[in-house]
Amino acid sequence: MDMDTAGYNIIIHGLCKAGKFDEAGNIFTNLLISGLQPDVQTYNMMIRFSSLGRAEKLYAEMIRRGLVPDTITYNSMIHGLCKQNKLAQARKVSKSCSTFNTLINGYCKATRVKDGMNLFCEMYRRGIVANVITYTTLIHGFRQVGDFNTALDIFQEMVSNGVYSSSITFRDILPQLCSRKELRKAVAMLLQKSSMVSNNVTL
Repeated sequence: MDMDTAGYNIIIHGLCKAGKFDEAGNIFTNLLISGLQPDVQTYNMMIRFSSLGRAEKLYAEMIRRGLVPDTITYNSMIHGLCKQNKLAQARKVSKSCSTFNTLINGYCKATRVKDGMNLFCEMYRRGIVANVITYTTLIHGFRQVGDFNTALDIFQEMVSNGVYSSSITFRDILPQLCSRKELRKAVAMLLQKSSMVSNNVTL
């Protein structure tokens, strides 16, 4: 029975989940030989589970075929590039809040928090709205390099912009304030949290 692209995708997905990446690659080759056209989903699976070099070739091939990458494609590419510390190259791929978050996380893990903050500003210039993941990633990043004041500034901007924090962020910030005897700020944050709860926001 002849299979269509969707059928090949099911097999490739199953093999990738089972860690049989070489076999998945063979099925992908068979798809091409059969004359069928791989779609975005096909390439996303292959890119996600390929080495960076192979992923870059697949990405270029995908573009040549006229397929439009989606957020999954971009995130997979950015994640692979960040793992190889190719942050400048990854930066060129960023298109959406989700992809920016992945790259900001890469910068923060590399303790390049100022570069992460520059990306945050670039998001603003592009009109891309930051979400709680963006803010939380930056807060963690600045805390890890010992810049608690900037972490607190980011937290306060997050709240003022109506982006509601998870309780994890509160647990990160409050002990630091208390250890520094900045109790007024700690109390103010607790009141902010209580206000969020009263507005039926899950923390």
